[in-house]
Amino acid sequence: MKKIMLSLTLALVGISQMFALSTSSIRNHARFLSDRMAYELDLSAAQYDDVYEINFDFLYSANRIMDDVVFGYRDAIEQYYTLLDIRNEDLNYVLTSRQYRDFLAAEYFYRPVYSTGKTWSFRIYTIYHNRTFFFYDAPRHYKTYLGEHSRRIYNRPVSYYSHRYEKQRIDRHSAPFKIIASPHRDVVRKNDFGVNVRNRNNVEQNKVNNYNNTNATNRTSNKYYRDNSGNTKAQEINTRNQTSSATRNSSTATRTQSTTNRNGNATSNGSVTRNSSSSSRR
Repeated sequence: MKKIMLSLTLALVGISQMFALSTSSIRNHARFLSDRMAYELDLSAAQYDDVYEINFDFLYSANRIMDDVVFGYRDAIEQYYTLLDIRNEDLNYVLTSRQYRDFLAAEYFYRPVYSTGKTWSFRIYTIYHNRTFFFYDAPRHYKTYLGEHSRRIYNRPVSYYSHRYEKQRIDRHSAPFKIIASPHRDVVRKNDFGVNVRNRNNVEQNKVNNYNNTNATNRTSNKYYRDNSGNTKAQEINTRNQTSSATRNSSTATRTQSTTNRNGNATSNGSVTRNSSSSSRR
């Protein structure tokens, strides 16, 4: 009987690994969230890249525990909010005081994950329904970043981002709000996951995850959409990758000219009208 139970457990582990978000899917969700943060918070190119790293690190770490969070296991919920507090603290180093206040005011940024029933998803998709459209080019290291600056790999007493924006130190939000230490964390948890907290019993210590997040992983760079956020850094974000590529491959004038032309096309649709109804919150 014990052998049968062990076999079933291993089989369920295999199924759960199939259902976990892939790294490419995590990249896509982190990019979408970072893209909308750049759109609403007026991020610079450097901020956009760092915000993507921070969002990727959070989703990568949270992915392995989310179905236990949805099920209501106390240890998983505590771990989730610890990861979220780390993410929000790292963002505090990157964002200005005004940007961080706007970040806190947007629940879909500040607390990006929620559940309905036994499934979990991202609040950002309830605001922006078109998951295949991005306002900006992908982050510079979209396909290569694997958590090198995360707390779990960087292995330093302070955040990697704590000294990257020294010029805005005086304009930094006083302190990030930590959910794990808040007297209102039970209210926050119910709003996020709406579950009763439970401890694991002896049998459940070996429980495996079997939840499947079915969010699509589509990407697009539809030139007919416009950035109407008013972010003056849009051109900087959308041209830096091509500019770097042109520099590395400057051996031929033809390739350089082609890159320049692509840059022009990519930014020719820019707009500074934030309230344009044609592209607000797709």
